[in-house]
Amino acid sequence: MPNTSSAKKALKQSQTKASRNRRFNALYKETLKAFEKAVAAKSADGLELLAKLYSRIDTLVKKNILHINNGSRKKSRFAKMLKAVSTKS
Repeated sequence: MPNTSSAKKALKQSQTKASRNRRFNALYKETLKAFEKAVAAKSADGLELLAKLYSRIDTLVKKNILHINNGSRKKSRFAKMLKAVSTKS
């Protein structure tokens, strides 16, 4: 347990940030799973889900949950996944 008042405040802030990060990561993972399922099924709504996934990643970058380069790398890989499936068809 924190002893000083500043340590108590820091603990409270870190708990709040962790809670917020968990929420946004959960939304991202939910969208990611839907996208991967669509890609595996070669579904037509893959492009729609890719746009939603891009939006989630941009939100994580904006809120400093993901680094900008990490977000860009993920977006590139997801576009590559979708392209590979759509060209095979």
